[in-house]
Amino acid sequence: MLFYPLGGITVLLLWRKAMYFEIFLGFFFTLILSDNLKYTTDFANTFKNGYILLLAVIAILDRKNFPVQSKILPYFLPFLLVSVIGMFYSPQIFVSFQKTLSYGLLLFVVPQFFVNSFNNRGPDAVKDLIFFAVAMILLGFVLRYISPNLVYSHGGRFRGVFGNPNGLGIFGILIFAFALISREYFKALFSKADIRWIFIPIGIALILSGSRSAIIAVMLFFLFSRFYRFSPFLGLILFLGIAVAAQLLSRNLIEIVNTLGVSEYFRVDTLEDGSGRYIAWNFAWEAIQDYLWFGRGFSFDEWLMKKNQDFLNDLGHQGGVHNTYLIIWLNTGLVGLIMFLRGFLVLVIKGAKNATMAFPLLWMVFFSITLEPWLAASLNPFTLLFLMSLSMLTHPIFQPYLRGEISSTQKPNEVPILA
Repeated sequence: MLFYPLGGITVLLLWRKAMYFEIFLGFFFTLILSDNLKYTTDFANTFKNGYILLLAVIAILDRKNFPVQSKILPYFLPFLLVSVIGMFYSPQIFVSFQKTLSYGLLLFVVPQFFVNSFNNRGPDAVKDLIFFAVAMILLGFVLRYISPNLVYSHGGRFRGVFGNPNGLGIFGILIFAFALISREYFKALFSKADIRWIFIPIGIALILSGSRSAIIAVMLFFLFSRFYRFSPFLGLILFLGIAVAAQLLSRNLIEIVNTLGVSEYFRVDTLEDGSGRYIAWNFAWEAIQDYLWFGRGFSFDEWLMKKNQDFLNDLGHQGGVHNTYLIIWLNTGLVGLIMFLRGFLVLVIKGAKNATMAFPLLWMVFFSITLEPWLAASLNPFTLLFLMSLSMLTHPIFQPYLRGEISSTQKPNEVPILA
């Protein structure tokens, strides 16, 4: 119990010394620990709630040290308003209020602290965040030899310091995308050795995790990024082509996997039922018919799945909905889902005016959240990484670096036009 007051005091002391990057890095680390399902990191699940409140207080009260504002939150205010309306119809209104508040706070806090850290430290802040994330992956590799039971689960799949192998996979694709976007903005920031230390551990982690969706997602991002670099039109054509091809492949997926001789790695025995996802999706879709336009607030999906847990277990499914679109639809209705997707789409369109990797990031994320629920939750390291990527793509403070007007060794506050 002493950790909570000590942790809070530490954050306040760092604030007193204006160590905003360190505060932000501590929040990132707390979210990573909170994704681990072992009892030894249970404290992070509780502490992250107080941590984000402290960050919000700092960002609101310390205005003079946050001179460069990030404006991602306004794009999601309509979505949050719909969420608040649904909250009053929630079977657990207090939990719904907490989750709605935490999502709003994350949309406000993460861009603020990321942009503030960049303004104070320059591109080194980006580099340090990437290397910290890679260090978390490398820590999992080290723990393989110290405590194998800690880093393996789900039939021997590697999960590192995360709660499950798919969590490691999601983390891998998002840090992969963030690193590639950073290279586009800061061309002289990373040496060849840096590139090896970043991308080789990510690639190994993705393979060891056995996350089929993560491997496909990172391949999509890499492929789209190459096409969009030549022409946005070619990128769009590729997206439409892959969408059509995916429908054809899905009908013969098991046969294709068996022919390639990788049936064991891709766990062909679970492909037909989507590892139980199809059961959850059908159940969620039936429930959506009762709350088509407006949902019943954040966390309604969790309440619904838990209430029907025995029934779903008998059908062969354990866990949640495993689809961000269906979760948002259940919780906020179709109106909320449209507002949610609109916020990200508008930001990406804005970012596409600056960088070629905006739409590849969107397509990768939209594919990932079809199979995983991470973007429907706020206090996890995955949503944080995505918001950092969006901030880099859309905030004016980063754009002179992309155009080559500022070198990768200069801080924004050292340049008169940005100070």
